[in-house]
Amino acid sequence: MSFILWICIIGFLVQPGKSQDEDLMDILLPYSSFARGPHFSHRHVRDCQPVKYGNVTHETTLPGAKNDSVPLIETKYFTTPNEISQGHVTFVQDPARHVSVLEPGKEGGCTAENDGNYTRATVAKSGERKKCLVAVNAGFFNTTTGDCYGNVVSDGKLAKDGKGIQNSHFGVKKNGELYFGYVTEEEVLSGDFDQLVAGVLWLVRNGEIYVNESEKAECADTQETGTLNTFINVLSARAAVGVDAMGRLVIAHVDGRTRSRGMTLHDFAQLLIDFGVVNAINLDGGGSMTYVSNGTVINYPSDYCSRDSKLYRCPRRVSTIVCVHDGGNTPVETTDAPNEATQTQSGMALLIVIYLVSCLINGL
Repeated sequence: MSFILWICIIGFLVQPGKSQDEDLMDILLPYSSFARGPHFSHRHVRDCQPVKYGNVTHETTLPGAKNDSVPLIETKYFTTPNEISQGHVTFVQDPARHVSVLEPGKEGGCTAENDGNYTRATVAKSGERKKCLVAVNAGFFNTTTGDCYGNVVSDGKLAKDGKGIQNSHFGVKKNGELYFGYVTEEEVLSGDFDQLVAGVLWLVRNGEIYVNESEKAECADTQETGTLNTFINVLSARAAVGVDAMGRLVIAHVDGRTRSRGMTLHDFAQLLIDFGVVNAINLDGGGSMTYVSNGTVINYPSDYCSRDSKLYRCPRRVSTIVCVHDGGNTPVETTDAPNEATQTQSGMALLIVIYLVSCLINGL
């Protein structure tokens, strides 16, 4: 028994020494590696949705009146009902003034460099430009080149034209409305958006789970249905941006590792509804999942670190982010959130315990 236990310990400890090319990155893709998203017309999306929505393929909400008796930004730490995973949820008042979609690393990060590659940066690095109080990874991207997928509008500037690809979007219009759903290319080019970013799948619509309906609209083609269905039903780290009935922007995530722990999108959508969310879209998840507060990573990333790193798990360099900002003058209220110094140690300890228990069971 002791021999088996030592073999388990050695096997566990040598894993981080692998390179990131050896399946140490937690890749979660909604489509095949070479597919961007559905190329159907906007009319197809309209025709796929339930009759009760008519021709309307999006929902808009005017932010609620600012309440000075509560924090502008409030972040809470939670564990999932099965207590296997944990996450954070942030409520933001007056989002039209305090929320931006930022390109990776710099302005122009969604534009190709001379070598054909695109900028990728950690959420914390991209957030430095706006001194983000809270930031989360947002849009999907090509994991080889870094190309930003879908439409991207950052602070009124069109950074990426998605050429009409029909995935769910989150946006802030110039009149202050929060926008959730599907957008035509004409709307994107009209200049009506201050902020816009594409996700994959509309999770909650008018307070109801909308995953199945959006799956029909967002399949790249019939051959990709299985891929998207797996993306929906696999356990993984998840992220979403939404709005509650009070008109507050809601950013939420749950930690995990694909196929091991986390949440399916159906369960994640229900969790959002439990938080009071009435509309929400799904953002990039898996190993991309990074939640930053005042420049510090406060979640548990699922990618292994490189060989020369002193940490066990590291945040990935990703594409666009959703940033909550206020010039650095507004304190963020965080409840029971782990800090970056302890998350690596506690996360590793938990993984070691799980691994050893598994080994003991198999040894018996």
